[in-house]
Amino acid sequence: MRQEPAPGAANESWHAAGRADDRRCAVHERDVAFTAFVRERGPALTRTAFFLTGDRHLAEDLVQTALAQTYVHWSRIRDLDQVEAYTRRVLVNANAAWWRRRSASEVPVDSVPDVAGADDTLAVAEREPLVAALRRLPQRQRAAVVLRYYADLSEADTAAALGCTLGTVKRHTSRGLDRLRRLMAGEDHAPMTVFREAVETW
Repeated sequence: MRQEPAPGAANESWHAAGRADDRRCAVHERDVAFTAFVRERGPALTRTAFFLTGDRHLAEDLVQTALAQTYVHWSRIRDLDQVEAYTRRVLVNANAAWWRRRSASEVPVDSVPDVAGADDTLAVAEREPLVAALRRLPQRQRAAVVLRYYADLSEADTAAALGCTLGTVKRHTSRGLDRLRRLMAGEDHAPMTVFREAVETW
């Protein structure tokens, strides 16, 4: 004679199945939201990374690294409006780590969708005198200038991305712009004009 499962066991099995469904639903929602974020903001992040690094391929590698970490920690970012700020902070840290190592690190993650539309614009930007001048700035000055004037972040958001104080952001920005102006003294456009044109065009 077949023994029927105890009511408690049946209920536990039902609850376990429900929890599994909830987890699958949560993963699906995360993947949909993450994919939408990458498609919407990925190109802009890649262009920011390009100005930070001066190297198209390295920029793409660093963005992939930042997006991979964002995907892994997606559920910990309570305010989805802060997703880009989180990704940008990871990107800045990855860039700083590369400067220390002087070699790129690649994190292959199948879940990260391709970022479309970056190659052509970056190929054009590689010919800009501004990029050559940015390459000659110290890493922190370059990051402060790019985040403030290309990514158009506030001083507070730039400080959050760099993990430093407002005073440090102001100092790096001021010194970086002064050096850019000297480096581009013979060019037709000042650094700020080039940044504005890049924002409007890209």
